[in-house]
Amino acid sequence: MIEGKGLGGKKVNRVNVSMTNRMNQKLNKLATACNMRPTTLAGLLIEKSLDNVQLVSELQREFAVHTAYKVLPISSQGTIEYVLSERR
Repeated sequence: MIEGKGLGGKKVNRVNVSMTNRMNQKLNKLATACNMRPTTLAGLLIEKSLDNVQLVSELQREFAVHTAYKVLPISSQGTIEYVLSERR
């Protein structure tokens, strides 16, 4: 898909998330407190997490197995871009 090609900012990529009952309860409670639907809140949490340099680094430190695929979060014009660590 070509990014920004006549979509008008429409979100077109879907991600299916499986959660424990406990995490789902937390999501529903927070969504209610924030006056959002749970799916909207889940999407917002994912977006904020992917733009959090510290969280990205922690996740890779804990779970990354193949160093060739590690990404370096780079701040570029107010957004976070990912660059493969082998290609810098």
